[in-house]
Amino acid sequence: MPAVSEQLLLKKIENGVCTLTINRPQKANSLNLETLKEIISTMEELRDEQKARVVVIRGAGGKAFCAGMDIGQIPSSGDAKGHNVQELFERSLTAVREVPVPVIAMINGFCVGAGLELAVNCDIRIACETAKLGITPAKLGLIYHPEGLKRFLALIGPSAAKELFFTGRLITAGKAAGIGLVNEVAPNEQLEEGVYRLAREIAVNAPMSVHGHKYIINRMTDKMFDLEEKETCIISEMIVQAFNSEDLLEGKRAFLENRKPEFKGK
Repeated sequence: MPAVSEQLLLKKIENGVCTLTINRPQKANSLNLETLKEIISTMEELRDEQKARVVVIRGAGGKAFCAGMDIGQIPSSGDAKGHNVQELFERSLTAVREVPVPVIAMINGFCVGAGLELAVNCDIRIACETAKLGITPAKLGLIYHPEGLKRFLALIGPSAAKELFFTGRLITAGKAAGIGLVNEVAPNEQLEEGVYRLAREIAVNAPMSVHGHKYIINRMTDKMFDLEEKETCIISEMIVQAFNSEDLLEGKRAFLENRKPEFKGK
């Protein structure tokens, strides 16, 4: 792959293994509108082409898998573009989750916020020893969408999910493995070798069997933690209030100014 490219998502297929590289290393591979569109269209291509038996998602530059959503495109009150980004983000996660072939997240560095949710929607996660993982809406003043929370609950359970979301702290790869957030931790220099060894092991198996198991497991976990209509309405109101809050504006300003936010609860 070229060291420098204008492409936001690099695609390479070799021996049934497709590598997708998020290519914004100068922005720690953060997600913007165009990158999300690329993820959606590429997953549709993979589904239609049927050339890949496994997908590996990684980040360019070696320092970050994905540092989250581009801060300038996080939704806030009256921000139509931001809401469009949120919708596209949900569609991109669905595309990753619903592509028939297994998807492996190769976590080669920071994996934060929307980047961690992207990894959680992959089928398997392997991290390097020095990776840092976290989910940080509490640091900004956001309330996460229930569908996003559902994936974390299904993967690591309520107690670990609460700790992640309440604190917003970045945890080590070892801690992530201990709570089931990642499947395996590899020494930095062995991460790529280990990920592709696993990918090749999956790729030689019967596709119908692998696709079927992915579909069944996804459908069964989709039915976990369902909400009643009344609860959904209450949650929607809470999310809108957070989007319209002074705290969200303060959280975004503080992030851009590299300082601690001063939240006032309004």
